[in-house]
Amino acid sequence: MSAPRRSYRRPFGRRRHKMTRPGLRNLARDRSEALAGLVSRREACRPRNDAIIKDHEYPHRRVTLHDLETRQIYLANFQAEVSDLREQFAARGIRSQPLDRYLASPENGADLKTLSTALLEMASRLER
Repeated sequence: MSAPRRSYRRPFGRRRHKMTRPGLRNLARDRSEALAGLVSRREACRPRNDAIIKDHEYPHRRVTLHDLETRQIYLANFQAEVSDLREQFAARGIRSQPLDRYLASPENGADLKTLSTALLEMASRLER
């Protein structure tokens, strides 16, 4: 009989990646497309007289009631997956400041588009 098999652990407790590079790249692209689709659907149904919650000199930085609803949809349906992708990319040494900045609290559609673009950019860096 042989000794029980111990799980292989890397130095400092890091484990081996669970997803292949192509799988992670494809998943990041899919999540990016889903976020872009959410933004385009929500922009298409934006009311004309939407109440402004936080004004800004640049229109794309304003926060409205419609943006708050979009943010709630993101937090409920997308944030956990995007956060998991961020962790998997970070384990491979790939980071994105815009993704880190807007991951937990995107304020409006522009922030969600930034998240989508950051995922695509990280996926392209994985190909190298």
